[in-house]
Amino acid sequence: MVERAAGLFIYAATTLRFIQDGIDGPEEPLSLILSATNPSLSATEHLDGIYTTLLQHSVLGKRGFQECEQLAGRFRQVVGSIVVMFNTMPARDLAQLLQIPVKMVSSTLNFLRSVVNILEDESQPVRLFHLSFRDFLLDSQRCSDSRFQVDEKERHTSLFRKCMEHISQLQENICDLWGPGVLITEIPDDTIQKSIPPHIQYACRYWLDHCQLGNPVEEDIKTIREFLEQHFLHWLEGLSLIGEVSNGVHIIIALEEILSVSCNTH
Repeated sequence: MVERAAGLFIYAATTLRFIQDGIDGPEEPLSLILSATNPSLSATEHLDGIYTTLLQHSVLGKRGFQECEQLAGRFRQVVGSIVVMFNTMPARDLAQLLQIPVKMVSSTLNFLRSVVNILEDESQPVRLFHLSFRDFLLDSQRCSDSRFQVDEKERHTSLFRKCMEHISQLQENICDLWGPGVLITEIPDDTIQKSIPPHIQYACRYWLDHCQLGNPVEEDIKTIREFLEQHFLHWLEGLSLIGEVSNGVHIIIALEEILSVSCNTH
């Protein structure tokens, strides 16, 4: 095992966590690792082999084909979102962003404690232990099991559409302020957090970033135009409340280019 780690601490750390997480003891995961690795492979190839083994064992196990497909799809949705998102968030906020039950997010992540840092404090964000796991999932050459491969553009597009659904629900005077001219510094932070929860804040900040890195179709551009016609001022109000007005300026500049290109192609 030391030779196969070849100086990669993440190899040793991931292996140790995988062995410790063995439900029926350390013997089975240790045996899986030893049987799945070839001493002649490079350190990176050994690491990829461990990632593949722990995913197949922890996420899918010995379940039937249909259940494996369902679990793999859930993995790509939940973990795939985590690896492409621009900011981390707790499982409950991720569930709200993706519009799926928090139990579905938690059950997916609980299989992955070898590679995902899940703290006992549920208010803390979920993080990957190491960026090498992200790189592995996004690289079809490294992630040999297609059930776990994350299509980066597809994930960005999906997150863009989720963000659009959330920010399209913004309304005027979302914090129910008591009058015009109220300074943001006068608004209690808990009022802002309650009116604009973390998943909505994320959507306000990053919806266009996901669009730019995804594969938007004409219907998505139409959705953006409808959003700007109906909720542009509501979105600006939301950005100001969370202290992101300057970011909004950059988004508007980028939007102008995207929409002008769309007009020129039709």
